[in-house]
Amino acid sequence: MLPGSDGGDAQMRYKVGAEQLEQVPSLAHLPDGVFRAPRTVPVGPTHAVDAATGAVACGIKTDGLDVLDQDWEEAFFVEKCSGCFTAVVAQI
Repeated sequence: MLPGSDGGDAQMRYKVGAEQLEQVPSLAHLPDGVFRAPRTVPVGPTHAVDAATGAVACGIKTDGLDVLDQDWEEAFFVEKCSGCFTAVVAQI
């Protein structure tokens, strides 16, 4: 166990705040029987929204942001706001 760890799952510090969302349609039926359900994904830069307070790391207003229940720090597939990235890294 790591020092300071309580042994539980790590808590999400920041959620993904998206300026725009896009609906990705489901895939057609595949020969192996697998379907992919339609989903909503962020488009463009995303912001780090504090999971506890709702504040955005770079300081912009949250009006107009769609906050997704996804870990911003673990989201490698999204474009990240450079101001949020700098602010989050500075806290480590």
